[in-house]
Amino acid sequence: MATVLVVDDRATNREVARMTLDEGGYEVIEAAAGRQALDLARRLHPDVVLADVVMPGMDGYEFVEALRADAGTAGIPVLLYTANYAPDEAGPLADAYGVARVVAKSADPAELLAAVGEALHHRPEPTTGPVTSEHLRTVNAKLVEKVLALDESEARFQALADLSPVGIVSGSIDLQASYVNPRLLDITGATGHDLLRLGWLRCVPEEHRDELRAAANADFYGRIHLGDGRHRWLHTRIRVTQEEGDETGFVATVDDVTTVVEAEEQRHLAERRRIAERFDGLARLSGAIAHDFNNILNIILSFSEFTQESLREAVDTRLTAAVADPMLGDLEKIHRAGQRAAHLAHQLLTFGGREVVQPSVVRPNTVVAEVRDLAEATVGKQVRIETRLDPAVGNTRIDGDQLSQALLNLALNARDAMPDGGALTLETGNAGPERPAGLPPGDYIRIAVRDEGVGMPPEVLDRAVEPFFSTKPKGQGTGLGLATAFGIVRQAGGELVIASAPGHGTTVSLYLPATGEPRPGHAPQAAVKATAGQTILLAEDEDGVREVATRILTRDGYRVLAAANGQEALEIARRHDGPIDGVLSDVVMPHLNGPELAEALRTVLPGVPVLYMSGFAGPLMTDQGLLEPGVTVVGKPFTRAELLNAVHDRLTDKAQKA
Repeated sequence: MATVLVVDDRATNREVARMTLDEGGYEVIEAAAGRQALDLARRLHPDVVLADVVMPGMDGYEFVEALRADAGTAGIPVLLYTANYAPDEAGPLADAYGVARVVAKSADPAELLAAVGEALHHRPEPTTGPVTSEHLRTVNAKLVEKVLALDESEARFQALADLSPVGIVSGSIDLQASYVNPRLLDITGATGHDLLRLGWLRCVPEEHRDELRAAANADFYGRIHLGDGRHRWLHTRIRVTQEEGDETGFVATVDDVTTVVEAEEQRHLAERRRIAERFDGLARLSGAIAHDFNNILNIILSFSEFTQESLREAVDTRLTAAVADPMLGDLEKIHRAGQRAAHLAHQLLTFGGREVVQPSVVRPNTVVAEVRDLAEATVGKQVRIETRLDPAVGNTRIDGDQLSQALLNLALNARDAMPDGGALTLETGNAGPERPAGLPPGDYIRIAVRDEGVGMPPEVLDRAVEPFFSTKPKGQGTGLGLATAFGIVRQAGGELVIASAPGHGTTVSLYLPATGEPRPGHAPQAAVKATAGQTILLAEDEDGVREVATRILTRDGYRVLAAANGQEALEIARRHDGPIDGVLSDVVMPHLNGPELAEALRTVLPGVPVLYMSGFAGPLMTDQGLLEPGVTVVGKPFTRAELLNAVHDRLTDKAQKA
């Protein structure tokens, strides 16, 4: 096995050469310097020497010259292995010293192995004479080239450091800074002289400086006091530089992140303000709801007490009209209070986009014309109503009754904003590209309600759609008109935009998705009367509501199987021997809610019609706030007529399909 002596002052270069030569089947001897290599060559007499050119103390040429000067080593073939000289640069001087070949360190490993194989058969020619001057010229030329390259590299580094957005420090291994860039002067407000040596450590929190001296690499982040009352948030990163595994110095970067930190702090403050505003809004909302409902409850509780007292006084007496009329009057007040509560609850659900709606294709111009007729009878003669209807406006899909209610609310608001009279304009048109940016892509129609009233300042405009917010005198508005319109439009997939300024009136624009569907006709359906004595499975967890529904249905001839929750209803359905013609179920219940009960009944009562009743039908709604297809809901609170009609229609629909 041939032996190759590898001479290179860098251990990594020797390792790379060894790996290649090991693959070629050679035995490798290593030397880190020229004089060490001469000693090994004299003692071990390798078959080939692979030597670097640029080495401290004795370069490759000097090594070859000394090798040739010794009779015992003069005949050893030598390859020069270099990263600094191109083969054509080193070739002439290498030939003068009898070098077999010059191989670039960037060459393919196969090329190095081929060169070693050739060198084994090379017999060095004796040197042609003194080559010192040639040696000096070659080395000097390369030295000049390297100096120029170093100057260029330093200039490039200087430009990068000068333009760097972060501070840069470099120096010796004991953290004595010998260089700082201009950015560090800007960050600290200190002079370059003050930052040299250990002065730059002001960028590290004082309590961490001892820790820094003991760590090879470190990161520090914190608020630093820089004197003169200046505080900055700095992120300092220190990295140790190494040469051949030995630590030779350090480089540090100092990033002033004050702006980022302050922006984050401002973001957190703004978020906290938004949270506080939400809580304030919720507090106002809950307070207003509590106020209105407490008033309603006061009426209900007080007049129910009056009725109870009247009934006790009437015990064992003849019930005459004179006795009954006061009690009936009290009951009427209770009934009206319940209707007020129901209306308020529906308005709140509408604002939240969770009211049960029946969307259909409507013609905007038709709806606006109907609202104009209603408004003319409501707003008074001092307000002049004008319409600007675009005959080319598209249709939209929305609950027509809700849209009419929203527009009428806006018309009444416009009337109140013009106490001295003025023009109220209702407009329709296709939205075009000027629609609000937040809407999904697609075509939209626009319905606008414009007045010439007093207008709104910015602080009022910001809260205009907030429930129960009103600038009207006490007793002249609930503060739910705009909030309700906002909820109706949002549930339909649109957007409500308000433009207003003091003295310049207000324009409320409703942007709604356009549809190419035609408005359906109204084909009359043949009525199919429900069979008397039909059986209804009733699931309702509220005892009072369950009793109400049971009494209404029983009085109308239905047989009722009542359950206090979904699970109990499912068990009744499994045990019941006779037919069950329909299911009336609450939506939100413990154990099994309404939709879960309906799903479970598919296997027990296949095809049975299900009618839901709920004051909040959220579990039945899509993300857009619409009912799932095929779902029917009767809203709570319901009247006797509403419940019976809904049950009849659901059973009739099933009978017709059957």
